[in-house]
Amino acid sequence: MHLLPRRRGLVATTVASALVAGAAFAAGTAHAAGTAEPHDRDPGGQAAACLWSGPAGVVSDPSQNYAFPDSGARYWSAQLTLPAGSSLTFDGEYAHARYQSLNSYNLATHAPVDALNDAATRPDPGSADPYLPGARRAGNSHRSYRLTLRPTPPPTDPAQRAVNTLYAGVPGQQGIALIYRVYVPDRGRDATGGVGLPRPTLHLADGATVSGPAVCTAVHAATGQLPLTALPSATYNALRDQPGRPTGFPADPQPAWHAYYNPAFSLACVYQGACGGTPARTGGQYSNIDNQYVSAYVSRAFGNVLVLRGKLPTTPATYDRAPRMQAGTDMRYWSLCSNESYATTRAVACVDDEQVVTDRDGRYTIVLSLPQDRPANATAANGVTWLSLSPNGDGAGHPDDTMLILRNMLPSPGFDHAVQDTRIPDDERTVMGAFLPSGTYTTTAGFEALGNHPARP
Repeated sequence: MHLLPRRRGLVATTVASALVAGAAFAAGTAHAAGTAEPHDRDPGGQAAACLWSGPAGVVSDPSQNYAFPDSGARYWSAQLTLPAGSSLTFDGEYAHARYQSLNSYNLATHAPVDALNDAATRPDPGSADPYLPGARRAGNSHRSYRLTLRPTPPPTDPAQRAVNTLYAGVPGQQGIALIYRVYVPDRGRDATGGVGLPRPTLHLADGATVSGPAVCTAVHAATGQLPLTALPSATYNALRDQPGRPTGFPADPQPAWHAYYNPAFSLACVYQGACGGTPARTGGQYSNIDNQYVSAYVSRAFGNVLVLRGKLPTTPATYDRAPRMQAGTDMRYWSLCSNESYATTRAVACVDDEQVVTDRDGRYTIVLSLPQDRPANATAANGVTWLSLSPNGDGAGHPDDTMLILRNMLPSPGFDHAVQDTRIPDDERTVMGAFLPSGTYTTTAGFEALGNHPARP
């Protein structure tokens, strides 16, 4: 996997975010934390190593590129079963990164059950949470926390939640599925944000504790990726190759964005035009509770170059080790990604908020094409961000197809133009306004004819 330098205007040549996912996996190398241990932890990290699988999702490796991963993120999964009456604690340090969270999942539906993110995690005594607005991010070596995992459903009354507790109970389900996420590790940090993975300790019903590698045996930890529900090729082909559909199907001559509610609604909306009603926003395929998505299908049948214009929400710039977490931004993270399709769930390329060129008003021009069709003036110097369309089309024999996914994470209470603010199908443009990209097709020569600084009005 190759990542270009992370600054506004440069494009990461990896991975995209998740429509049916958010639980996808990306590249990186994990290691155990080497900082002082305020709790009695496994200093070698063996318990963490045997519990957590990942990170995976390397775009250059087809066996790892699945479930629409985002290039800005790193993911680790765990599958386990707790003995009756027991609980599991995780000791860790806040990552040097933009965001981190731990989600639990329903193994039958792959929908999220509960989540604890960085800002909702209370630090240990003497430590500080570097993710709070205005908090010190750099130079703070006291950044530890402890979480408790309980195999019970989340309380219906939020006031009844226990502090730093992740609930993972699903009626009738024995096993527990977890995903630990780290977004945009600081420059020079490893995939874990320089702190290793959360380390587990098992607390048995009789008061005894189990630590180290014995934890993994006691909780029957499973290795490998979480089970995914793949769309059978025959089903995909029947949806994609319907007779009588117009040129470019399922894309429209002007890209149409649809908010993600659940996998069944997304497929029915895109391939059968059933985009109405009041679908449940349950997520699926291990999506992240803190994210919401809109997607659009695009096709080179309308032109070999697609130009997207829109306004970028403000987000905290963290990659270059900002000393403090910026306050007053619109949301925590934003990305736009290109992918193949539900046939493969492979990602192609992605740009996140720190890689997008904007003008003084926060507006951007993103040009999408195949690498060989990239206009010569589609450069950062000309105020343009370039993103690759899928060289393999949908991965199922349709070379013109690409699936775009736009992600919004943790919008601020005062910002009401996020995907999270959409409520019913087809209200995306009304709610998001300029923060939802508008697209037009052209050709390589047509965009080059705009000359230098084609992003300027």
